[in-house]
Amino acid sequence: MNNDEFNKKILEKVKLNIAISNFEKEEKPMNITKVLKMAAMFVVIIGLVAGVTYAGSIVYEKVFKEPEKIENYIDELKVNEEDLSKIISKDEAVDNAVEELKRYKIDLDKNNLENIELQKSPNYDSITYVMSTKNKDSIFVDAYTGVLRSFYIDDGLSLEEVEKCTSNRDEIIKQAQEKMKEYGYSDEYKISNISCNISDNEEKAYMWYITFSKKYDGIFNEYQSINMTIIPKINRVTSLSINNEPFDDNPIEISMEEAINIAKEKDNVINSENYIKSGVESELAIVRVNPQVYLKENNLENGNQTITLEDGTTYSFNTYKMNGRVRRAYKVSILYENRPFGIPRTYYVDSTTAEVIGGEDIFDLNIDEDLAHSH
Repeated sequence: MNNDEFNKKILEKVKLNIAISNFEKEEKPMNITKVLKMAAMFVVIIGLVAGVTYAGSIVYEKVFKEPEKIENYIDELKVNEEDLSKIISKDEAVDNAVEELKRYKIDLDKNNLENIELQKSPNYDSITYVMSTKNKDSIFVDAYTGVLRSFYIDDGLSLEEVEKCTSNRDEIIKQAQEKMKEYGYSDEYKISNISCNISDNEEKAYMWYITFSKKYDGIFNEYQSINMTIIPKINRVTSLSINNEPFDDNPIEISMEEAINIAKEKDNVINSENYIKSGVESELAIVRVNPQVYLKENNLENGNQTITLEDGTTYSFNTYKMNGRVRRAYKVSILYENRPFGIPRTYYVDSTTAEVIGGEDIFDLNIDEDLAHSH
């Protein structure tokens, strides 16, 4: 097995935080395989788009000091009577989708709708109406607010036709900026990321992915962003998602040097494996609070679980709530000489309170023995 294949298998094995979805109640029990199969599509939408309103500091405290575990995850996938009493009706969701899609020059014909389902994400306390059309288009609407979250429009082209739709980076940037103006978004959204489907040879790329984000004091906020996929030449936006989460916009009251020292002290506690430190990297960023550091510090499991389906496919999900507030923080990465795969641990140090409010890659990757032996 070459390195590319090995890395691909690793990513498949350790995929975290899949927001497993749920469908509207049926007379017969929902097939869990069907539920999980839909997760791969739904997680792309929910991972960034889940907008939640918070009340005061109590939630903030609970998220990183008392992370809430979802004890019966599979049961929590079900949309129950209480959920139904809190969300808008199917007709309201459709009407809202019709109106909001006009902004993107899309005319949704109600008679063309083939299926409407409810999908629930326990990790983010989110419920979404997913609408599918006879043309294989998909529209995602927040079931609580009726706000459009995302859409995917089938381009109707064959692979051979799409592969001919190449363009260069400058043309794509111009197209994307024109689309943002056409959709009525203000200049406060700036390009924060651009990539394509063939990263090592952009001249052959036929799909480009552009993210426009709001900026706060020079820092991009991905939780307030517009993400689109464009096919060049035909100048067609085939998918778009809208992220608009509340941002605390908390002030900077500690220095980067202080944040680095705080992260180092925390790492002395977290680094039970005694990895040898080789360096530190840091930056000011806008992040979502998460429980990862708390779990590791208190010798708790990271919450990741895997289900193997009847066809042998495996899906991973996390049993902890992930809907933490969005805060300004220093991202301090501790580099090690001997940690597997050269992955650093990154700590989020709140720029106002100086507390560690989460992190990235805090737990080591868990790889099956047979996978490790196949390398």
